[in-house]
Amino acid sequence: MLNRKTTYGIHALLHLARHSEDGVVPVARISEALQVSRKFLERILADLRHEGMVESQSGRDGGYRLGAPGLDLCLADVVRVLEGPIALLPCASHRFYAPCAECQTPETCALQDALVGVRNATVHSLKQITLANLLETEGALHSGQKSLLRPTPYHEGQ
Repeated sequence: MLNRKTTYGIHALLHLARHSEDGVVPVARISEALQVSRKFLERILADLRHEGMVESQSGRDGGYRLGAPGLDLCLADVVRVLEGPIALLPCASHRFYAPCAECQTPETCALQDALVGVRNATVHSLKQITLANLLETEGALHSGQKSLLRPTPYHEGQ
């Protein structure tokens, strides 16, 4: 599950994407739109700026705008910056691998094997979702061309 920092970060990026023609967007306006503390949002935006996902302009007319990746920024990159590893366990991580202290036989661990599969599928899915995709889906949802997906309950035998 994504933490609040990541969720607000994605929503802030979407806000900047929606208002890209405005140039820089003041942090107060983003904070108000997302109903999140300005101080918390500034920390999130600082992390995103450090990675080039947003650019900042200081001064009276300052604020933020999307960085170089623009609308091609994918969720996998945002999640890694704001959340850390995408894997459920450190032994299943590609970039942040660490052996699990509990595992007696890491070279034959079925749990690690299963969770590497989950990690790979998750990363693949998150890489396919860009800010442009999210804006497109948002438009389709608002116009009624698409219905919001809802989680389906798990039933034995599926």
